[in-house]
Amino acid sequence: MKDTAETGSLFTFLVFVALLLTLAAVLLSAWLRLESIGLGCQDWPACFGQLPGKQAHGLVPATTAGAVHRFTASLLGVIVVAITFLALRGRRPPGVGLAAPLAVFALTVFLSVLGYSTPSPDMPAVTLGNLLGGMSMLALLWWMGQRSVANVHGNDVAATALRPWARLGLLLVAAQISLGALNSATFAGPACTTLPGCDGNWMTVANLAQGLDIFSRLDTDSQGRIVTGDLQKTVHMTHRAGAVLTLLYLGWLALAVLRRYSGALRSTAIGMLTFVVIQTGLGLASVLAGLPLLLVTAHNAMAAMLLLAVVNLNHLVTPAANSTSS
Repeated sequence: MKDTAETGSLFTFLVFVALLLTLAAVLLSAWLRLESIGLGCQDWPACFGQLPGKQAHGLVPATTAGAVHRFTASLLGVIVVAITFLALRGRRPPGVGLAAPLAVFALTVFLSVLGYSTPSPDMPAVTLGNLLGGMSMLALLWWMGQRSVANVHGNDVAATALRPWARLGLLLVAAQISLGALNSATFAGPACTTLPGCDGNWMTVANLAQGLDIFSRLDTDSQGRIVTGDLQKTVHMTHRAGAVLTLLYLGWLALAVLRRYSGALRSTAIGMLTFVVIQTGLGLASVLAGLPLLLVTAHNAMAAMLLLAVVNLNHLVTPAANSTSS
């Protein structure tokens, strides 16, 4: 019994270390990519959209930040292997099943292969794979960490009533993060520089369908710079519309939880409300300030924090008995 408790504690410790490393890797990756394509460059916005040259191993530049990113990713890979080994040997807390550790391991392999030998970033699927893969790892690690401490209210009648709304909130946040990733992948950030609308012929289904085709390469000019137009404006405005919907729904959900619940549910609702308001403010400030690199990276960071808050809400309303299949 003592050995099981000790290995369970080791598993939980490694999960939270991996969580911190994943968050660092996600933010470093976002910073490096945005900087490499010209966000925050001196001749803004004329210098934006220049595709970075492919390095000897992937697209991570040979800079200090790039070296830190590679070290973080390598250390994360070692820890994920250790987590997977403990999970396969059954040395994990009772609240954690086998599916989540294996999914984290699969995502780690996928991101490693994509980072080592990636095609040109003019294909949106590459950026989407990196961003969504990292965010998915972050969510799964947080879920495993929280299931390890088994602080759930899922068997309460009130929590049962809240569960479908929490699930819908998670789906909405995942969709909005995907739209944000698509916005970055299609170089649509500077496409709309005014609030609340956008100039040009962007309200077309054809533009949206083309923007959602993540395996179609973006057009480039003779200097290797991405050619932007109405397609990028459509993607950008779709992301804005998703942001409004996310703010309204999560704001309503958080206030509903605050009115009816206490304890961990109440704390989680406060976190959700705080993060979604800050995230919206960062998005508006980024557009008004001309997309400075630091603000856009902070926007990515807040998206990660909002995701973790919504995952935490789902953890709290999911019965512990269901975690064996989590």
